[in-house]
Amino acid sequence: MSKYGFMMKMMSFIGKTAIRSLEKMSDDPRGVQEALLLSLLQDNKDTEYGREFDFSSICSIEEYQKRIPIREYDEFAPYIERMVRGEDNILTATKIEHFNKTSGTLGIAKFIPLSPKQISITGKYHALHTNAVISSQIGYGWNDGKGVNLMEGTATVLESGATYGSASSVAVKKGPFQNMSSELYTSPIEAKQPAEGVITRYIHARFALQEKNVTYVAATFSSIVLEMFRYIEDNFEMLINDIENGSINDSINLPDSVRESLLGKLSPDHKRAEELRKIYAEGFEEPWAKKIWPNLKYVFCAAGANFSPYTEKIKKHVIGDDVRLFYQGVSASEGMFSAVYKADNEDSILVPDGCFMEFRDADDENAPYLTMDRLEEGKCYELIITNYSGLYRYRMHDVLRVTGFHRKTPIVRFETRTGYAANIRGEKTSEAAIRHMIEETEKALGVEISDYSLYADTDAVPPTYDVLMEFRKRPDDVDDEKLQSCLKDKLIEANKNIAHHIEDGYLGVPVPVILQPETYLLYRDVMIMKGTSASQLKPVQVIRNEFQRKFFFKLRE
Repeated sequence: MSKYGFMMKMMSFIGKTAIRSLEKMSDDPRGVQEALLLSLLQDNKDTEYGREFDFSSICSIEEYQKRIPIREYDEFAPYIERMVRGEDNILTATKIEHFNKTSGTLGIAKFIPLSPKQISITGKYHALHTNAVISSQIGYGWNDGKGVNLMEGTATVLESGATYGSASSVAVKKGPFQNMSSELYTSPIEAKQPAEGVITRYIHARFALQEKNVTYVAATFSSIVLEMFRYIEDNFEMLINDIENGSINDSINLPDSVRESLLGKLSPDHKRAEELRKIYAEGFEEPWAKKIWPNLKYVFCAAGANFSPYTEKIKKHVIGDDVRLFYQGVSASEGMFSAVYKADNEDSILVPDGCFMEFRDADDENAPYLTMDRLEEGKCYELIITNYSGLYRYRMHDVLRVTGFHRKTPIVRFETRTGYAANIRGEKTSEAAIRHMIEETEKALGVEISDYSLYADTDAVPPTYDVLMEFRKRPDDVDDEKLQSCLKDKLIEANKNIAHHIEDGYLGVPVPVILQPETYLLYRDVMIMKGTSASQLKPVQVIRNEFQRKFFFKLRE
């Protein structure tokens, strides 16, 4: 074992303290949450926001809820804009040295303040706690090899001196082993901290394939993991040739400086190329990851809810039953909400010290805001947070389902976002209904859909849903008529309100729109070229802005 592998193992041991801490807090989540809230109010009582709402006189959760309004990003934006310019003591007494770059539903960039304390809490659960949980369930052998870590990010420096970039850029640059990246991970720094506009897909895949002793794969989202696996399948022969020759194929578009830097790290590897050729000859009909990486133990990423179609394809086609899947807890640029629970289970445990959390019944807009000790199993709740970085009673729009309890603390899973994915005639189609339509259509017709999007076409007569799909496999007997009929039936299964709207002529039958191969990869490349971090790009399952509409409809087959 390398010294860095040993240090990773030590992280797992140290992480046991995080597990014990969470165990203790789980006995009294209300007490921990109240102490956290009152501490935040005390620390920030002399900020502009604290004076505006007289934080110093608030002595309980109930008083806080009466006095402080629920707000969204736009209402915090004027304060944050001043912080971005370098003003201190506005929302938080802590100096903010980094702003997370995140995009809302319409793709408008936001600046989310990130305090050192929030970085520390995220590291505690994403690194220490996670490592300890994984090691406790699969053993410590996974520390003996390298990880395929697809997390990457870059940040720009603002005039104030603070940095601005994806949350991943903080983890990449400020993680505990940022100087040991080449020893811990297969991907080189050119992929972990890519130059602006560099597409890293080839780099990640190329270096991952060359390393035989890979023990885990990690990314922000399961869609990113599946993208790399598919890239390997589709470009296996080219990748093998490059490994054999110690080269980078001329078709790969890289800046000269990046290509030169990468070539300096490569040398011909005939033995590995021969191993991979034998695997390639066997094909990819059966799960193949363990053939390429015999010591692969697990995949770690956000993998539930909207990511479940990608997760299922990873399990079915790539990793099989021999590789475990660990789901990330619920977190965002704004905070850490829950921690990994156990293998092959998308449930996670709320972390009482992650931030102060409130919950409102997702089905009742007039319901009271509850603390985590008052939640009920089986119910769905919208999440409101007060974090370490100056956001107070901030509406996340995330909906969590309570699936059980660990001691006195809820176990949750991400369910959806508030509102509806589409609602043309009051039919209220959810993201879950769209997923059902796609997944059940795949099963019924024997097709494989690489990716998909829904567009509510209100200009059509009658208005209807366009279902945009990129196929990976489509049998010859599945024509557009059969596809359309199946999409309609499966959507009605998930949302029975649609049936009578179609029968009455208020809604048209969903229209299949077939996209050209690699359309979604091209979209990701365009967004990366526009400055979005590859680690933060989520699938476009609902088309919500004009740029997306024009892009995807331009690439119809």
